[in-house]
Amino acid sequence: MNSSAARPTRVAVIGAGPSGATTAGLLAKKGASVVLLDDGKRPALVVGESLVPLLTVVFQRLGIEDAVCALGVRKPGVTFSISDDTIFPLSFDAVRGVLPTYAYNVPRKEFDQLVLDTALKAGVRHISTVAKLVADRDLDTVQLAPETLELIPEWKGQQPDVVIDASGRRRLLARLLDIQASVGPRQDIAHFAHYENCPWPEPAGQVEIGRLEKGWSWQIPLPGRLSVGVVVNRDHAKKFGSTGEEQLEALIENDRRLAAATQGRRRVSPVATYANYQLISHRGSGRGWAMVGDAFGFVDPMLSPGLCMAMVSAEKLADTIPAEGGWKPALHEDLTSYWQWFRDQLAAWQNLVNYFYDGRIFALHRTGTDFSKNLPPLVGNAIQRHLGKNFAGMASGALTSHPYSRGLLSFLGKYGIRGYEPADFAIQ
Repeated sequence: MNSSAARPTRVAVIGAGPSGATTAGLLAKKGASVVLLDDGKRPALVVGESLVPLLTVVFQRLGIEDAVCALGVRKPGVTFSISDDTIFPLSFDAVRGVLPTYAYNVPRKEFDQLVLDTALKAGVRHISTVAKLVADRDLDTVQLAPETLELIPEWKGQQPDVVIDASGRRRLLARLLDIQASVGPRQDIAHFAHYENCPWPEPAGQVEIGRLEKGWSWQIPLPGRLSVGVVVNRDHAKKFGSTGEEQLEALIENDRRLAAATQGRRRVSPVATYANYQLISHRGSGRGWAMVGDAFGFVDPMLSPGLCMAMVSAEKLADTIPAEGGWKPALHEDLTSYWQWFRDQLAAWQNLVNYFYDGRIFALHRTGTDFSKNLPPLVGNAIQRHLGKNFAGMASGALTSHPYSRGLLSFLGKYGIRGYEPADFAIQ
């Protein structure tokens, strides 16, 4: 890993999904020599179609918001439907002045291609291949194997200064270097598909999350169709059939509200199945390498943090790596700070998601609604706006790790619930 202040930093990015393409594009745009290595294999459907407002800021930086808007659906917020009498609407309008008051729902195939095309326009070289790597656990280094390095003649046989693992849940470098991870407690399975002849939740573009007997469901409006998914315990799912198709359809029909909302549906895509679990790597960088996006960690999809953290971490990593000069000792410390920041962000998201699973957020909502009714309108409305701004701000990505917002939620979760049991609203 030679360095020279006069030459562009050589960066090899493994994986051309949104995290890899965003990292590569931003690095190339500021002058680094970037090669994106990817085998081109993609499933028919990719989870992560519902986005949060923080990503809108990233789109604006990449210059692609208009294109995202053209291929997706504008999303004003999320409605959590726990029971017939417990509906928790979360509007992104509450974050006005902090973030854009909207996000997008996107068909992932078209969206992922857009992000990749943007990287290529920035000067990234894309090589369609299975990248072969050589790792040395004792030295904590990763290099391209000779046959892969030969595909990059402009580097004249020189290894990259930085190898970035954007391989997603394959966690390529973690496996090569034997890097362990902390894994969350839930062992769910997610099935979803796209349907026609389904009305969208209101208001237009709103995502709806519904509580199931054991688990939860989503309805995500997309152009001309509705993405419908269920997230349930693996053993519970087996009671509804032996295949993903059988389980998805039976679980939809088993829930009265979800079945009514999708009555007359016609499936127009394969059924996609994903393992839903929570994982954060114990380390995310070393001498000449770093992880980005899902390759480092991911948390439960309840609040749609996955694609957000994939692309925001990509932005952070691209800002950390210098465009010129190659590897320098100081970069090791900077990359350590980067992954520690990433770890803390994922932990903050998971902490917030836990409030939804264990029912505290819904018990707080009911308590706050009752309390505000007994106050003068001006006072009650002011309190509701303040709580809404902080809670919506956390769910939108702006205030997820903000000390005040987290402290407020923690305090109210311990002392602010009156007359309701969180367990009554919990998602099993």
